[in-house]
Amino acid sequence: LRKVGPPTRGRSATVVVVEEGGSRIGLVVEELLHKQEVVVKSLGDSFASVRGVAGGAILGDGRIGLILDPHGIVTMVREGSRRAA
Repeated sequence: LRKVGPPTRGRSATVVVVEEGGSRIGLVVEELLHKQEVVVKSLGDSFASVRGVAGGAILGDGRIGLILDPHGIVTMVREGSRRAA
């Protein structure tokens, strides 16, 4: 995870906007593959301390997908920014 500036002129970026702590934050992503409704399952005690991951889901084709936690991701980026300052 790293904090990035705006894209350079002539380049575009895909941004997922999440609301965090009353403000909106944009997360730049490489690619959005598709949208799917899933049931989020806990990953158990082994993964309870992994920040940025909310759980997992079994996808329609049987693969396991990790469900990201925007709050955890934003917190990690903010903490990293404070350490760098």
